Amino acid sequence: MRKKKVLFLLISVLMISALLSACSKNSGTSPEPSPAAPEPGASAGPQPSAAKWQGEIQISLPNASASVWNAVAQAYMAINPGVKVKVDHKPQEGYKEWLSAQFAAGTPEVDLITNNEILNLAGDKKFVDYYPYFDKNNPYTGKDWKDSFDLGAMGINLDGIGVEDHLWNLNFESVQIVWVYNKEIFRQAGVTETPKTFSDLTAAFDKIKAAGYIPLGLAGDSNSMWSSTAGWLVRIYADQYMRDFVNITRSQPQDYTYLPEVDEEWVFDPKDPYNDSNSKVTKNALRAWKAIEDKSGPFKVAGNPAWAAYSENLKKLFSYTPDGFFGVKDTQAYQLFLTGKAATMLSTPGSYWKLPKDFSDEEKTGAQGGVKPFEYGFFNMPSMEGPQVQGAARTIQIPVGSYGIVNKSAEQNALNMDFMMFLTSPEGYKVYVEAIQKSPDASLDGAPALKDITLPDEMTAAFTDFAPIGNTEGYDSAANVLARGLWDYQPSIQDWVGSVQKYFAGKISTDQYLNELQANIDKYFDVALKERKMERSDLDTPEKRPPARN
Repeated sequence: MRKKKVLFLLISVLMISALLSACSKNSGTSPEPSPAAPEPGASAGPQPSAAKWQGEIQISLPNASASVWNAVAQAYMAINPGVKVKVDHKPQEGYKEWLSAQFAAGTPEVDLITNNEILNLAGDKKFVDYYPYFDKNNPYTGKDWKDSFDLGAMGINLDGIGVEDHLWNLNFESVQIVWVYNKEIFRQAGVTETPKTFSDLTAAFDKIKAAGYIPLGLAGDSNSMWSSTAGWLVRIYADQYMRDFVNITRSQPQDYTYLPEVDEEWVFDPKDPYNDSNSKVTKNALRAWKAIEDKSGPFKVAGNPAWAAYSENLKKLFSYTPDGFFGVKDTQAYQLFLTGKAATMLSTPGSYWKLPKDFSDEEKTGAQGGVKPFEYGFFNMPSMEGPQVQGAARTIQIPVGSYGIVNKSAEQNALNMDFMMFLTSPEGYKVYVEAIQKSPDASLDGAPALKDITLPDEMTAAFTDFAPIGNTEGYDSAANVLARGLWDYQPSIQDWVGSVQKYFAGKISTDQYLNELQANIDKYFDVALKERKMERSDLDTPEKRPPARN
């Protein structure tokens, strides 16, 4: 019986971490470890002693805390004195462009990056595949490295991994997108309960707006509309109307993606928020592309009543954002919430302990000495309602991190993996979370998918307060691949941002907006397909794996 992985990845985020957004002088491209470490797939044996590790590791992550990662670096260098770890983080804004320029110039000097925004480079072997290292011994635990992870929480089924399957980035932390609200503003506006439905939410926002506050502190610049807070809402709410995508994209018995032990018993149930999860049913991306080409079901945008109902509700939701919305950045939107001007924002459970730090942060608040703290709370996604809605609102609740290793020489790759083994061990992760507690600019956004670790009591308590409502991320759904333009193809996204700006400003009607979005999708279909190294002829036989192309 043929087996295939069941795995879902992030794309934002982040996002947020957002959910949220991707550099050695060595030019080698071999992904195999050096003779200093066993070949992937070989029997596990003792690792080289720490004294044998020599070299340099460079880390550049977007919007990460320098104090936290320097603490991890210092702890690692104390055990491995022959290694120098350099931390040089970059701003989120411009990170993708910076990384792309690094690769365009040759092999980047940086080693550990966040690569979710440049995964198109994976086909050119620019990153190291994690899978071959999972069977290796982690010298910091004495176990196989795979035993350090809660693979189920990470969405990985190792029994289904084939020779064509790769893991280009590691997601062992988690995120759940939730609403955060200012309880004092809600009380002043006469809102006594947190919203459960979209009607509840807009009614509350009307009262809050009448009381002189901004109902929703949300960024609206291009980055936010694509991969951050605004983009999250665009896709999360589209999902309510397009849950039946899976009936089109699910693997059929003749498909190369079909996994009988998973797919044979599956039955569509939109009331189950986990019905379409990758652990319950496999999907065939070619069938999604074919549906876009044929304009089938929810993959037809123009003239589709479900898309129209969703778009009109989305426009209403975004009408509660700050003035000059499309010029507002994430940092500015956050400042509106911190300073008590905005009543709500989108965030993660990490705000549970991050907000108290940020109230006193002069840079984040823009106020000398910070601002007076206020009481805040959380609520889950209120559900849109109506005849076109297929299921209750879900959220983005996924493993995150997207830690990628730049592919260099075998020796450098092995060294970088050793650092990651340390980070994910109880010893290394303890340094990490304790540094987060002490840091003025860091938080943990969700429970990590790591075994044998112990979190501080306040972190454990924070994560238990957030009920799961289902996940929308990681599927080739109409909501994910069409709501912001065509399938993350950047020129298409840019055109969509222009259209949605006109739509939200009332310059075009709902039908005109959807016609523009459909024309956008059709315009970029062939070039976006080519970027994925596919051609229209592949869609004529979606049951067959596309041929490898350079």
